[in-house]
Amino acid sequence: MKINNSIKTPTPMPTCTSRPTTRADAAAHVTRCSLSNNNNNDNGDKNEEKDAGIMDAIIQRVEQADFFEIRRDAILVTCFVLCRYFIHDITTGEKLVPGFEIQDIVYVTGTFSSAALLGLYWTAAGLLTRSFESGSGSYSSLLANAVNVAACCPLWIATEHLLGFGPLDIGGPTLDASVANGFVGLASFMAVMKTLTRDWR
Repeated sequence: MKINNSIKTPTPMPTCTSRPTTRADAAAHVTRCSLSNNNNNDNGDKNEEKDAGIMDAIIQRVEQADFFEIRRDAILVTCFVLCRYFIHDITTGEKLVPGFEIQDIVYVTGTFSSAALLGLYWTAAGLLTRSFESGSGSYSSLLANAVNVAACCPLWIATEHLLGFGPLDIGGPTLDASVANGFVGLASFMAVMKTLTRDWR
């Protein structure tokens, strides 16, 4: 009795880059490659639609935002950062060398850079929370203000320390203390000042 030990090697599935040998293989080859290309095109179209949807949402948020609200909040956060620096400068005691020095110029320019950074973060958070849209009530405005502070303050303080804007101990002796003091100070300042400047136009 003879035993056939030969094992048939499975025929590999032809790809789109391989050349068909018969007419039947050519027809199957065209059909398979067409389906593959259609799937790739569908995936590309879905990605483009997703990107377009994100851009449309961003543009819609910007169009619905009130420019006067954005300008007012930008002015207020700038005033907060400047007041924070002046309070630190006054409470640190007398300088060893009286007068305006180069280090003071560095601190002032760093303070303005920190104010611009906070304004950018605050505006982005305001667009996300829709706090700049007209018609929001006082309760929703206070809630959006708290959300903006929670989103902006840690990132702002961390970036300020990382880039060395202003004195290193302006918010506190440590980074955690700076974040905590900045959170309380910014939240209190914006809550009071936004109430007082509600009718600014």
